[in-house]
Amino acid sequence: MKRTFDFVGLNTVISEAFKPLHQVTPDLARKAGLDAGIKGTTPANCHHSYFADEALETEWYKGFRQGKQQSLEES
Repeated sequence: MKRTFDFVGLNTVISEAFKPLHQVTPDLARKAGLDAGIKGTTPANCHHSYFADEALETEWYKGFRQGKQQSLEES
C-alpha cells in the first residue's frame, strides 16, 4: 500500500493559520478565551493574534478562566 502526503495542502493550512486576524480587540480576545475555556482550544480561539500584545493576552486569559469556571459549574 502506497501512502502519499499532501504537502501543498499542509502548507496552505499553515499559511492560513499564521495570517494575522484583522481588528482584534480586547473584547474579541476575551470572547475567544471564554470559548476556549468552555469548549476547549481550537486554532480559531487560540489564534496567535490574540496574544500579540500584553493587553490582548491578559483579556484572553481572563475569558479563559471565566470559561473554565462556567464549564465546572455546569458539570
